[in-house]
Amino acid sequence: MSAITLTFDNLGEATALQRGTWTGATALGADPSVTVALPRLLHELDRHGLTATFFVEAINCGLNPAAVREIAARGHELGLHGWRHEAWSELDPEHERELLRRGVEAFAALGVAPRGFRPPGGVGAPGDPGALAAHGIGWWSPAAGADPGPLRAVPFEWDDVDAYLLMESFAGLRARRGEPAAALDPAAAGARLRERISSASAPRMLVLHPFLMLDGAWWGEVRDLLELVAARR
Repeated sequence: MSAITLTFDNLGEATALQRGTWTGATALGADPSVTVALPRLLHELDRHGLTATFFVEAINCGLNPAAVREIAARGHELGLHGWRHEAWSELDPEHERELLRRGVEAFAALGVAPRGFRPPGGVGAPGDPGALAAHGIGWWSPAAGADPGPLRAVPFEWDDVDAYLLMESFAGLRARRGEPAAALDPAAAGARLRERISSASAPRMLVLHPFLMLDGAWWGEVRDLLELVAARR
């Protein structure tokens, strides 16, 4: 039986602010991924005695400081996920170093030291992983196939990412990987992830996103996934 590592990516308004899609319909700091999805996710993790790594954009230290502190207080690891979910592979070295510096300082202001890093989009910048080590990052989690360099790498597979299975925006990546471009419905995505967990013969990393759990059907699948992970512990 192989180990399953639980990880959660993305929080709050970070991505919407980066992409210019934040509408202001919900006040900053009141995004439902923080006020609705995160509390019930933390409760479910507590219920099963599970701990996880949350890769959080550093801007949340200012927008959602109570949520960041709560994740740490529940015994979960915090990792850096960019400043506000930048396309990390497109950064020049100077901009990358600046974002890393700001990010580490933002977490430090809350008394938290992120030791891990996952590049938004899964692909590192040209300066990785040396720039990460220089800012106190001890390990990183890129998509499988990245060059780890001098830093310990714990890569993920796209097949273990809920957004890859569920979101239309990943149609191009699915097609490039030789899969049907159409997204799966929650039941099919949940069944696929459960099969991968159940049949795993090597350590596997599960990558889930709290904002997707606002969909009731997918939240039900996530609860089943967490129950399965707990049963395999």
